[in-house]
Amino acid sequence: MRYLYLLLAISVAGGIQAAAPITAVADDWRTYHNARYGTTIDYPDLFKAGPPPENNDGLTFKSPDGADFSVFASYNALDFDLAGFQDFIVKNLEAGEVITYQAHGDDWFVISGTKGADGVFYERHLLSHGKQMTEGFVMSYPARLKQKYDPIVARMSKSSRSGTGFQTPGKR
Repeated sequence: MRYLYLLLAISVAGGIQAAAPITAVADDWRTYHNARYGTTIDYPDLFKAGPPPENNDGLTFKSPDGADFSVFASYNALDFDLAGFQDFIVKNLEAGEVITYQAHGDDWFVISGTKGADGVFYERHLLSHGKQMTEGFVMSYPARLKQKYDPIVARMSKSSRSGTGFQTPGKR
């Protein structure tokens, strides 16, 4: 998955920590909290977590109907500013991905679009802790399930919270 390539490109090796806890929340939604960086997101319980990577920088989840998402964080080892980070992500899109939507704020950006003839992708990336960390939420799902997953993606994106596992005092 591309997120692994991204993390290899911008991560600095760190220690292995215990597997991240996953706790239940209301309405058949759960919360994933990364123990290493503190990145947190809510997700529907139809997704099942895969095995954590060795460096515990995030987790990938899959649903029975073909959707998947990843949540991850790393040190901003290449010292990206927001525009440079977005350019890097866009230049490293998977073959067949076409951006149809973009948005950004002071420390985040979103890209989404089509993935080949039958897929949809969504990516939300954040520079946090005074631009010392990158945090991401990446999701893809079959285009035939767009009506089901568009509101799920919106809720998940709104629930995505910056971590406290690595923090510069007074900065987000």
